[in-house]
Amino acid sequence: MPSARPVAALALIGVGLALAACQPEPESTPTATPSASETAPGRPSGSPVPSTEPETTPEPSVPGPSESAAPPAPAPSPPADAGGLPVDCAHAYSAQMQDWLYAEFGHLNPPDASRYPSSKVADLLDVIHGTPNLTCFWTPPGDRALNSNAAIIRPQHVALVRDVLAANFPGCDDTGPQLTCSRQGEQIQGAVEIEHVVLRGDLLVTTLALNADAALVDEAVDDMLAHLPG
Repeated sequence: MPSARPVAALALIGVGLALAACQPEPESTPTATPSASETAPGRPSGSPVPSTEPETTPEPSVPGPSESAAPPAPAPSPPADAGGLPVDCAHAYSAQMQDWLYAEFGHLNPPDASRYPSSKVADLLDVIHGTPNLTCFWTPPGDRALNSNAAIIRPQHVALVRDVLAANFPGCDDTGPQLTCSRQGEQIQGAVEIEHVVLRGDLLVTTLALNADAALVDEAVDDMLAHLPG
């Protein structure tokens, strides 16, 4: 009769193989290949890796002809006077005379007033035309006015002005440094006109007043002459 020990040993071996076959196999973990971003320590995923090439400083751009800065604008020139005349009527009278004229007439060179000539002699107005001159026209609303014009005339016109004054103004005064002519008349409408003309070198001052105080006209002419060249 065969021995029972070999049979029992074979039976134990068979049970062990069966149990081994029933054990589940361990899951395999895939090994991921590290990306370029993960190889840079300390940088978050998705951040670009800095370049290893050296940085270059761009050359400063030089503006072309069309980009060059425009030269600075010249400073405005001061207002030029008219041949040495005052630049405006405020500099042609003293402060006291200006106050008197404003009190008497109220307005200086009003733009809407009918222009009143500074002389009734057409030849004198022709000489003044086109020369450096300054007009100060004082007038209130109504039929009162005083118009004075100072002009620097051409040297060739000085003799002509003397002849015109001698023909139109009786009794001109030529004893001093200037030739002074004056006359007074009454128009048909009853308005009184006073006219003064002064020639001093190449300076010609013509004044025509309508219904104005004679003393004021005389002093206004003298005051203007004191503020004019010559």
